[in-house]
Amino acid sequence: MQDAIQLELKCIQDYSKYSDTVAICFAVHNFLTKNPQIAKFIGIEKDLKNTADHTVTPDIVGSYENDKKGLLFEIKWSLPFDEELLKKEIKELEKYLVPCIPWGKTPVDPETQDLVLICHIDDVQRTIEMIKLYVTENPNSLLGKDGFSVWSWTITPPKQGGRKEEMRLFPVYGKTHNNEIEKLICQPGGILFPEDVLTYLRFSYTFIKEKPPLQYLMTVLIQNILPSFQSSSEKESHDIHVDMIYERSKTFFPSWHSYSEETIQVKRKWIREALEGLCQLGFCGKVPNKEDWWKIPIPLIRTRKPIQEMLCKKAAQTYLKTLKTKKKGRPRTSVSRPKASEKDKSIARYF
Repeated sequence: MQDAIQLELKCIQDYSKYSDTVAICFAVHNFLTKNPQIAKFIGIEKDLKNTADHTVTPDIVGSYENDKKGLLFEIKWSLPFDEELLKKEIKELEKYLVPCIPWGKTPVDPETQDLVLICHIDDVQRTIEMIKLYVTENPNSLLGKDGFSVWSWTITPPKQGGRKEEMRLFPVYGKTHNNEIEKLICQPGGILFPEDVLTYLRFSYTFIKEKPPLQYLMTVLIQNILPSFQSSSEKESHDIHVDMIYERSKTFFPSWHSYSEETIQVKRKWIREALEGLCQLGFCGKVPNKEDWWKIPIPLIRTRKPIQEMLCKKAAQTYLKTLKTKKKGRPRTSVSRPKASEKDKSIARYF
């Protein structure tokens, strides 16, 4: 019983972390578009070519000082617990610090380039420790110099009849070359986003570049996409192809535009995996002998609780039930590197 509760809570936590990270991504977008004198917003997930002739795609791209200096943001809703995987993630950040051109419509050689990594408060301590270790092992790394910074955030929940919900961004490591941003982020309390801005962001945006946890996408399908196929007030069973859901998703979550480029928010692969997860939980089924066709009752779920909570509870119970029915395999060999416990790993991997 206790294991099921822990898995359920971890599942809900991962949902909330991704949801908050989406708000953070577009809070930064909102900040840049509202303050062009500090930095000019260029695009979301814009492909850039660096001077090493490699293409990089940061989450958010900006520039300042007449396009002479670049400002990149990479936002992570979760980072690995495994040390080797975390080190690999840190090493990948190096590519964003190789100068990119162009920033504006006319190619110019950038004088410098800043990278801001924004990660969840739960990941901050081990991420900074890994960055320091990586810089010690690689003394010439740009991650140890000015121009690289790590930020995190807090979201203060509202109190009934009192304090409103608010979000704050604050620095935890390094600094950028942008003096105006440094003044704002380093002030007491960091950069504040009040409740009205936070509410707008949550209702306006749903996904970031990084793949969401499965329970997040399943919730989005149940809340937003699948009900649009309903043709009457009664519960119906529909045979729906994954491409139909994909096309409907693009209507609900249209592409972001960055000059002439487009970014599709929802990937077809994500939808297919979410349907597989719902099928394993017993909420829908596959149409026999028809690939990528799903038999889906609509409405799929009726519940007074938040859908993500109900899904996480069902997933935790199903996961533990599956474990009990499996035969014991060979005992695992011990390793010297500490690893996350089962409750600290996303339940999404079960699906």
